[in-house]
Amino acid sequence: MGKMKKSGMIALGLGAAAVICSSPAMAIDLSSTKDNAVRGYSYGTNTRAAVTDLKQDGMTVYVRYSRKNSDGYPYTLHNKGGSGTTATSGAGNTVWMVQGCISVGWAPDKCDVERTS
Repeated sequence: MGKMKKSGMIALGLGAAAVICSSPAMAIDLSSTKDNAVRGYSYGTNTRAAVTDLKQDGMTVYVRYSRKNSDGYPYTLHNKGGSGTTATSGAGNTVWMVQGCISVGWAPDKCDVERTS
């Protein structure tokens, strides 16, 4: 009787593991900021990327982001609306990397390190 109970518990555990492993991946919140001027992010189901301009400095901001099955190729979403505005991408495959950047004009752009899931 002890072996039967133990076998049943193992089978139940394996069944639960199979259900958990077959369900969609849990979403991870991604956020990237630079110089308190830009915030690039992807939250919840991670199907969209967004970029918010946080500073009244006359600079435009953007977020570089990569999606699942994009072969690592980064997309770029610009926000030229000014301080306090947010630009949001269309929905698509899961976003797994974001990087907030400030467009500096003729100098190299200032970017945060890449934030990945």
